[in-house]
Amino acid sequence: MRKALQLEIAGHRLFGTLHDRALLSPMQNNSASPRIGVLLLSFGQQPRSWVGDLGSSIADRLEGFGYPTFRFDMPGLGDSPGDIPVHLEELWRDILDGAHEAPLHALCEDLVRRYSLKGLVVGGFCGGAVTALYAVNLRSPLILGLVLLEPEIALVRTNSPTTAIAAAPLTVDSLQERIDLLWLRISSPNSWRRLLSGKSDFKFWLNLWYGLLDFTARKLSNVGRRTKLLPPETNHRMLNSWLLARRRRLPTLVISVGSPNRSKYYRAYGLQPGVPDPKTALEWFEIPNTTHAMLTGGGKEAVGMHIENWVSENFHHE
Repeated sequence: MRKALQLEIAGHRLFGTLHDRALLSPMQNNSASPRIGVLLLSFGQQPRSWVGDLGSSIADRLEGFGYPTFRFDMPGLGDSPGDIPVHLEELWRDILDGAHEAPLHALCEDLVRRYSLKGLVVGGFCGGAVTALYAVNLRSPLILGLVLLEPEIALVRTNSPTTAIAAAPLTVDSLQERIDLLWLRISSPNSWRRLLSGKSDFKFWLNLWYGLLDFTARKLSNVGRRTKLLPPETNHRMLNSWLLARRRRLPTLVISVGSPNRSKYYRAYGLQPGVPDPKTALEWFEIPNTTHAMLTGGGKEAVGMHIENWVSENFHHE
């Protein structure tokens, strides 16, 4: 059963949805045995249900197993009022930098108290997964686990004076795009005809090769280093939270797209996609033949199944 929520949290009015079959029987809400809840967060302009209702589908599945599941909009997102930057890239950057960390901490504490929960598993999608990961910074025993779907490791570039850099180096994503484009151009007869006829865009080719050579040089400079040299756009604050979760052995489920490019993306930032680490309570699944939205190619069903199984195996009702 679903219930619309509107809570005053740390000076913010937050809107959310509760999925809880116990609402059908109010007496169950007064049970002496506290239950474990799940909190799901979206990102940016994404709806609270997530694209293709993926978030709602996950919540329905967890509700069916007796886990009250909350879907909330952070300040300025979805239905929750709040000031946001004019440009979308600046909003994304603010979120990745931790703009919603304080409201998240306050929301977690309020939900546990308000609904008499044992604790919360906090999850999110894309940049929302970064906000969810920041929950570990509270070091609270109320945060029982993390679910991170397609977590974003790179900081978004903005055009503000404090972040604008002339001839900025390629990011991991832009490098992969340029490599794909390079092979596409090389294999195209039309590209060769334009090149031989003098009609080719030489500035395009110059920028393409410069970016590839610059990235390769930076990568070669890392050879032999004891500490991996991470890409310049790395969200180090997010990785510090990741390392804290691993040190604390906080149960963590990561689900990402199982494509070669996406796997290269995570490895570039020092992570091992698809490789579990039982010593730090980490489970990582890659979903093949799907996209970032996790819907096509059976992705929606696979994501729901993995989350349902992981939560049931790691967090038992008393």
